[in-house]
Amino acid sequence: MRLSPDTRRRWQLTGYILFGMIVLVTIVSGMMALRKKPVVSQPQAQSKAEVKPEKQQMISGHYLFNGTIIWGRAIEKWSTQKDGKLDYTHPFSQLDSFDRQAYDAWVADLECPITNKTVSFTTQVNELKFNCRPEFVRDAAKYFNILDLANNHTDNMGSDGIPSTRKYLESARVQYYGHYDPSVTSDVCETIALPVRLVNDDKSEEQGELPVAFCAWHYFYRTPRTGEIEAMKAVSDVMPVFAFVHMGAEYNKTAQPTQVAIAHQVADQNPEFVIANNPHWVQNSEVYKGKLIVYSTGNFIFDQLDSEGMRSASIDASFSIKNDENTKKWLEIGKQCKAFHDDCLQMVHDQKLVKPKLNLTYKVVAGDNSNHVTKKGDAVLQKAIEERLNWQATLKSLGQN
Repeated sequence: MRLSPDTRRRWQLTGYILFGMIVLVTIVSGMMALRKKPVVSQPQAQSKAEVKPEKQQMISGHYLFNGTIIWGRAIEKWSTQKDGKLDYTHPFSQLDSFDRQAYDAWVADLECPITNKTVSFTTQVNELKFNCRPEFVRDAAKYFNILDLANNHTDNMGSDGIPSTRKYLESARVQYYGHYDPSVTSDVCETIALPVRLVNDDKSEEQGELPVAFCAWHYFYRTPRTGEIEAMKAVSDVMPVFAFVHMGAEYNKTAQPTQVAIAHQVADQNPEFVIANNPHWVQNSEVYKGKLIVYSTGNFIFDQLDSEGMRSASIDASFSIKNDENTKKWLEIGKQCKAFHDDCLQMVHDQKLVKPKLNLTYKVVAGDNSNHVTKKGDAVLQKAIEERLNWQATLKSLGQN
C-alpha cells in the first residue's frame, strides 16, 4: 500500500519525536544515576596515617646551687705558675667531676667584686678586702651561669665595685642578681632567663628560657628593715621565685635563732625555696610551711684551710612541667629576660599569665676543696654533709624520700 506524501511526512515526524524522547530519557536517567552513585571513602588506615598526632612537650630543668666562690686572695696565689703568670683555669680545673653537662645551669654566691685593680695577697688577707681579677671570668663562665652579688664583700672595692662586676659578668653572658645593700630594694629581685629544656615525645630536646625571679638579701651586719623582705611578695605573687640570704655568724655548725627568724620571714613571702650562706661552714636544713630552707651551703671555691671550711653542700634541684598554652607564653617572654632590670615582670603582668607550678625535687652533692681545687666529694664526705644537713629528715618532710 502506497502512503501519500502527507502520511509519510507525519510518520517521519513521529519517528523523530520518538527518537528525541528516547535520547532525552537516556540522558536524564544517566544524570540521575550519577547523582545517586555513592562516594567511595578512603580506607580508614589511610585517613589515620594522614592525621599526625600533636607533639607533646615537657619543660624540664636541672640546676646546681653552690656555696661561696672567689678567685681572689689565696685562690689567685694558688693559680700562679712558676713563671709568675696566672693560670686562669686553675680554680675550675676539677669542676667537671660534678658532671657539669648534666645541669642546665649552675648558680653560686660570688663573694668578691670583679675589678682590674691590683690588690696584693697581703692586703686581701690583712684587710679582708677581696678583689677578683677579670681574666678569670671567661673560665668561670664555662661553669657558672648565674651569680649572687648580695654579700658582705662585693663592696670591698668601693662604689665602683658593683658596676665593674656587672660589666665583666655581662661581657661573659653570666646573669647576676642581688646587692650588698639590702635597702636598695630595686635590686632585691631580678628576673632571670632560667635555661630549660623542651623535651619532646621522641626524647629530642630544644633549648628554652623560663622567667624566674632570683631574690637576695645581705644581712650579715644587721637585721631586716621593714619593706626589704616584703619587696619580694609583689614578685612571688605572679612568678616563681628562688630566694637567697647572706646571713649568720661565721663558723657555726647550726643556724642561730636570728638566722631561723629571717629565713622564716623570707619563706612567708612564698618563694619556691630559701638557700642561705655566709657562715663558711655547712649548716642544717629544714622544711618550713612546705618550703625547703638550707641555712648554709659552705665554701665551694674558697681558700680557708680548716676542715669545715674546705667542704660544701651543693643543692641539686630539678623540675618537669607540661608545656601548655600558658607556659608557651612564659617561654616567649623568657627570650627577652637577659638584661639587668629588664621589663619581663611587667610583660608577665600585662599578659596576665598564670604562675607556673614548678614542683621541685632536691638532692645534695658534697664538694671537697681540701687540695686547693674544688672537686666532688667522695662517699665518706657525702655522708657527713648529709648528716650535717639532717638531709634525710628534710626529704621526708618534703615527701621526697
